[in-house]
Amino acid sequence: MSEILSSSVLSAALVAALIWLSRTWIKTRLTASINLETEETIAKLKSALDATNQKVRDLSAVAASANQHVESKLLEHKIDAIKLVWETVQDWQQVTPATLTISILPEDWIEQNASHHGTRSTFEQLLKGIDPASFLKKQNKVFLARPFVSEPAWALYFAYHSFLCNRLTKAVLLTMPDLEHPQILKRFGERQLVVKSAPPEILAAYDKDPCIGAESYLQYLRESMLSEFNDMLSGRRAGAEALKNAAEVLRAAEALSKSAI
Repeated sequence: MSEILSSSVLSAALVAALIWLSRTWIKTRLTASINLETEETIAKLKSALDATNQKVRDLSAVAASANQHVESKLLEHKIDAIKLVWETVQDWQQVTPATLTISILPEDWIEQNASHHGTRSTFEQLLKGIDPASFLKKQNKVFLARPFVSEPAWALYFAYHSFLCNRLTKAVLLTMPDLEHPQILKRFGERQLVVKSAPPEILAAYDKDPCIGAESYLQYLRESMLSEFNDMLSGRRAGAEALKNAAEVLRAAEALSKSAI
């Protein structure tokens, strides 16, 4: 019986040891297999991620190249637009004698003497050799430049254009007989545009002397335009406050342009 029990205990111990060894071996094999599969999966994912990143880099390079090409072409259009705007600014010098005379003569004097033949003769002489309709038609070509200039730059130009267009229209009306000049000319109020588009010191100068003040105002607009053009070409963008001010200037300039309609 002792031998039988000893043999049974030994067999049980051997079986237990084999079971433990089998479990350990299976666990080790499974762990190794799982680790291998995991490493293979990670390697595949890393390879796919690297390929995706490379595609992204390639697409980014293509996009950057395309954007650079677009910016280069856009810069050409901006330069052409600036040239057109500035040439138009310079063209206004052709009618300076008439627009300057309008600023010299007080508004109440113009209203009282607008229909006098001497007034008509004077402004006919000042506008001699100039076809106002053709001149303004040529000036209006500058609107082709608007998509390529900043809002502040365009607002400054349009203020300049509206101010001088208003004065040129007055001069042309004074060459026309049989008009109710006082009633018509009362509609041409340019001061509100100066209020919206110029600093207080320029407005004060304009109120003190419309002639000298008007020249200071126009000079301010020209210098401000040049500053905006430099910002455009350097890539600087206008802030929210500058855009808001530009919108107000545009509204005042448009109101002045429509005042005679």
